[in-house]
Amino acid sequence: MRQTAQIKQTFPNGTAVVAVVRQGACAHNCAECGGCMTAAQPTVTALAENTVGARTGELVVVETENAQLMGIIAFVYLVPMVLLVAGYLLAQAFGLTQGWCILAGAAAFAVSVLLIVALDRRVKRRKSIQFRIVAHKEG
Repeated sequence: MRQTAQIKQTFPNGTAVVAVVRQGACAHNCAECGGCMTAAQPTVTALAENTVGARTGELVVVETENAQLMGIIAFVYLVPMVLLVAGYLLAQAFGLTQGWCILAGAAAFAVSVLLIVALDRRVKRRKSIQFRIVAHKEG
């Protein structure tokens, strides 16, 4: 996956801190909207491998590995929905009333939130999602 980012800080070891605009918040048409990286746009700050020698303040193109990122996205969006429905249906299979079924679904959903928090901590600890600066942004 390729995204536009702004270099916030560079380090002598060939890495840089980048601010990546969340994909849904930016159409990447800077001429039309007045420029990237405004304060109103939600951004994610990450460490990236600076393969092009970019300097602080420059706009660059960063790349992440699609397969791993898509797996994490699928987990974050699908697991809560699946556990919510599974919790409800399991309680219903045991013949519980609708109120208990809803409570079981909510409890299963809460478990999914805990699983997502655990995944987030694991990804941050292992630095599983790596950004790599691949080009200077043109235009």
